[in-house]
Amino acid sequence: MEYRDFVEQVKEQIQDFLPEKFADAAVEVNQIVKNNDCVLDGLMVRTEESNISPTIYLNPYFEQIQDGAELDDILAQIASVYQSHYIDHDIDVSAVTDFDKIKEKIVCKLINEEANQQFLQDKPYSKLEDLAVVYQILMDKTGEGTATITITDNLMDGYGITLEELHDQALQNMDTLQPHSFKGMNETVAEMIAVDIARDQNIGMDEAKEMAMQMMPDIPDTMFVLTNDTKVNGAAAILNDDIRQEIAEKVGDFYMLPSSIHETLIIPKDAGMEFKELEQMVQEVNQKQVAPGERLSDHVYEYDAKEHELFRSDRAEERAKQKEEKRDNRHERVSVKEKLAEKKDAVIKMNAGKEHSAPEKKKEAVI
Repeated sequence: MEYRDFVEQVKEQIQDFLPEKFADAAVEVNQIVKNNDCVLDGLMVRTEESNISPTIYLNPYFEQIQDGAELDDILAQIASVYQSHYIDHDIDVSAVTDFDKIKEKIVCKLINEEANQQFLQDKPYSKLEDLAVVYQILMDKTGEGTATITITDNLMDGYGITLEELHDQALQNMDTLQPHSFKGMNETVAEMIAVDIARDQNIGMDEAKEMAMQMMPDIPDTMFVLTNDTKVNGAAAILNDDIRQEIAEKVGDFYMLPSSIHETLIIPKDAGMEFKELEQMVQEVNQKQVAPGERLSDHVYEYDAKEHELFRSDRAEERAKQKEEKRDNRHERVSVKEKLAEKKDAVIKMNAGKEHSAPEKKKEAVI
């Protein structure tokens, strides 16, 4: 089955897998630009009782078809996901357009600027090196994932705030809405293994994790994983300088490897690895293991805890040179000020001398 045939069949048959009340719904499939300008097909089933509809992206379901899944099983999955997110009443649009109502729901998402030229055309965003920070309204958060609305220029115009205020608000919300997770690679791998152990042995996750940890090599961690509690868009955690400082207190200055938009890898700089080697590793992993829509960057970054700055490692020399030039300019300005101050003092002294000698001349003239 070709992909376009699959999309058409889903559009034509999905109502057969939904309850009767969806029989008169309007079914449509729209192309939507997602991260890294990937275009996905979004299925929407619109009813008269609700002014919004969940969007179900069909592309991943076609991959299941290619792996041998039956179309009816896929349609049943899509229908189940749709119903679990369906809202059976109209939503007050002010829940999105009124800044006072949404300000405590704003979150950050970190993406690549160059790879998202089309996506960013109508979005307010901040820059960090070659990365872009976009902003979302977190509408819902469950064990299955999150539901968000990306803030557009139109929404931003209605909020009446600056980009800096939007960014600051998102960072303020991070600890509450998206608490960060910072764990060693051993613990991270153990948690992944524990899922299989718990399923295979029918035991609880705590016991399974304990068993998995016993399987890990007894060596210190030199690599850590930074993400958030849902592991969705968790790379944005690196934007919070309080989190960066907390990490630096534990491991010192560090390299940040952009594993994906969902997480970053942290490697202490004193672990002895060169950024060129790390950059090559990031690029290979991106090409072979990370889905195109989830790639963040091919570059390596590093954090200077003293300066509170995160920057690209390949620009470290340029950054150092710029800082040196700023110091020289500052010193030059100070020197100029000192010279002006010296001249001012000399003028004051000269004028004082003149004022002191004038009466003497007058006295002599009188005599």
